[in-house]
Amino acid sequence: MGGFMGGGMDANFLGGIAPGRGADHGPFATRDTTGCTFSSATGDITCGPTTRGGLTITRILSYKTANGTAQSRIDSTTNSVRTQVTANGTVSRRDSVTATVSNSSDRTVTGLAAGSTLRTVNGKSRGTENASGKTRDGKAFTAVRTAGDTTTGLTIPVENGRPTYPTAGTVVRGMKVVMTVDGTSRTSERREVITYNGSATATLVITHDGQTKTCSLPLPVGRPSCQ
Repeated sequence: MGGFMGGGMDANFLGGIAPGRGADHGPFATRDTTGCTFSSATGDITCGPTTRGGLTITRILSYKTANGTAQSRIDSTTNSVRTQVTANGTVSRRDSVTATVSNSSDRTVTGLAAGSTLRTVNGKSRGTENASGKTRDGKAFTAVRTAGDTTTGLTIPVENGRPTYPTAGTVVRGMKVVMTVDGTSRTSERREVITYNGSATATLVITHDGQTKTCSLPLPVGRPSCQ
């Protein structure tokens, strides 16, 4: 997705996933919980912790029916899924750069039960990365990156036979980077706000280091066009 920061937007936010029906199909579908543990006391399903490449990752899922009853697995009555993920650790890259990462996210998707025609998504995430190493010309550097996002009232119609895209809600994403090379620091900040209004074009407002531009984002899949 050209024009977006952080690697672009997930296809769920743009209508790039065929809908299908049920909690394990379509936009914001649930994930497999093989090997995870259900607690009847809390109603949560815990996956992990697992360690990959220096990062320790834990997922906690909560499946509930429309009346709020906790479930140990998905079935046709599952109406909401809450997913909480944490990732922490230190990663060493091939270029000798070392980065310490701390990230957390919390997302709830409702409208998953059989017969539902609309999914609603609310969530937030926040993460930090502290990296240090040397540039290609051998200068010592440190980089501190803070990123986060908030999804509010994102609604997605569920229709068989064709991709669907969000028709309401907002997504706010932000990132700040402080780069220090040989004692000299530079700060850069970027904020993106996507607003869905029920049409085939969402509004994207980008503010980068104090400069703001307004863009049109074609749906279900397209590149932003900015003024």
